[in-house]
Formats: sequence, C-alpha cells, structure tokens
Amino acid sequence: MKFLKKAVFAILMLLMAYMQRAVYADADISVRMDAVTSDDSAYVNFTEVKPMQIDDRTLVPARDMAEAAGMEVVWDQPTQTAILTLKADSSSDRPIERFAAQAINQIRGFGLNLKPVSITAALKLNEGDAVIRYNFMDSEGDNVPMGKHYEMVSRAILINDGTLMVPIRDSMEMFGLTVGWNQEELCAFVSVPEKASAPSGLEIIANHGDGKYGPDNFNSVTADPNNPSVPNLKLGKYIGRFKITHYCPCDICNGGWGAHTSWAGELIPGQSIAVNPNTIPKLSWVYIDGYGYRRAEDTGSGIGEYHIDMAVATHEEAISKGVVYKDVYFAE
Repeated sequence: MKFLKKAVFAILMLLMAYMQRAVYADADISVRMDAVTSDDSAYVNFTEVKPMQIDDRTLVPARDMAEAAGMEVVWDQPTQTAILTLKADSSSDRPIERFAAQAINQIRGFGLNLKPVSITAALKLNEGDAVIRYNFMDSEGDNVPMGKHYEMVSRAILINDGTLMVPIRDSMEMFGLTVGWNQEELCAFVSVPEKASAPSGLEIIANHGDGKYGPDNFNSVTADPNNPSVPNLKLGKYIGRFKITHYCPCDICNGGWGAHTSWAGELIPGQSIAVNPNTIPKLSWVYIDGYGYRRAEDTGSGIGEYHIDMAVATHEEAISKGVVYKDVYFAE
C-alpha cells in the first residue's frame, strides 16, 4: 500500500513538472508585428486564447496570428491540416504582400506561361513536416502550385477548447519572414526582410492534402503490373510537357459515360487516361513522369492537344490532386 501511494505521488509530481515545463506565462507573452501589414509596428491582439510556450517554443492562436500578418487561415478537417495563405501583390499597400510578390516572381515557372498568385503553407496537426507552396495560375485559370517540404522545429496542436495553435517561428519563417525573441519582455517580433528570396528545390506538385504533396502521394501511382493488359514497356520518344488533370467515374467528372471509356470499355483508375487523339493516338501507351505508364483509353471535348485527364478512383481524389504539369513520353 505504501508502495502504491509513493508511485501515485511520483506520477503526480511528474505530471506537475511536465505541465510547468510545457506551458507557462500564457498571459505574459506578446507578439509585435514590425511594418508587416503597414509601415507601423503594432502588438497582436489575441482575442480569446493567449500565446503559450511548449518546450521553450512559442505557439500562438492560428487565426489571430494569420490575420495580424495579413494572411488567411483555413482548417481542412478531413486531412487535419491548417492552410495559411499570403497574397502576392506588387502594387499592394501592405509590405508583406509586396514582399511575397518579390519572392514568387523569382521562380522561373519551368517554361510555362503562369501568373503568380499567392504563397501557402500547409501545417498538419501534430506533425513536424509542413509543405510550402508558391501558387500560380495557368492560361486556363487553373491553380499550379510549385513547392517543397519544410521541416518544422515545433508542431501545430489543438488545445482543450479546440483552438488551433501554430508555432510562430516556423509558421512565419517558412514564408521568408524574420522572427526574433526578447526574453526580458517575453515578446516575439516579426518583420519583413529587405530582400525576398524563393527557396531552392521547388517542383510542380499537387494541391493540398495528405501524402507527400497530395492525398495519395500521386508520385507513387503507377499502372498495375499484374494487370494482364499491361505489356512489357520501356521509355520511348519524348512528346512534351502536358497539363495533367484528374477525373473519376462519377456524373460530375465523366457525365453519362460513368465507369466507361470511349475506346476501351471499363474505366480503370491507375491505367486509363483521356487524351486528344491528334497528339496521342487512341489505345497507345505513354509514360508520365511521376505517375508511370498509362494507356490512352478515353477522350473528351475539353481535352486540348497537350492535356491529359488522369482516371482516379473517387471524386474527392480528383479534386484534391488538382492540376500538375508533367513530361510525357511514348512507351515502346
């Protein structure tokens, strides 16, 4: 009995020590924005939940912080992801939006005719791996993101009342902003650097979601090698860079055709693609960089010459995978 009491007491002491270490000085921590949304400095008004520190890392309510930094934040419930968006506008009266325009304009665009739009950061709940995206619009009005992974020191969390808390340093620095800390005043301060620069190693990726860059890690999707209709293939002649979209057998995506193709019967996610036969002959096999081998089994009035519509299993998958641009080769 004495042993049990000592064990319980020890556990209680450990819990109290953890709570004291993990969260403290909630009401004392302040955040100052130095010429971010205007030419003046101002302290962030945290309306309900105050900043807190966990393991010496400062976390702030996502919505209050985003609004103070001139950003928007949305919560994607299915993927448990907070998405922060910063508009890029070279003519804006906001320093941060002019800064974003300078950064995004330094990205080459991979030879595509694209208009810069915004920068977004996706912070998944309780994970240390975020994704930063520089978003462009192509000539047809579709969003084309170029991005990469960002390894965070801290993680986004939900506290008891359901408030989303994000690490201030990670969430601001991934946009290229400068974050400092004054220990005496317990104050974090955010500012816009004089020069903007875009990160290296960007690639055209899918829209926000699970996986590496999209909901099912689109880079790993290949035609089923156990399918008897898939021949032994090898890389052939380069065709060009194609716009890749995604569709499924539902009425919204495929109209009255449902789970049927124009030339090959059943629609097979992971194999069937819709093409323009003037560019890719019907029933021919192609290799799509990042996807693998696919077969031209379908077509449609909206398929341009350098456009491929990729068959996937569900409408949610088709929407979230969005638009990418990929190199395409004939298969031999």
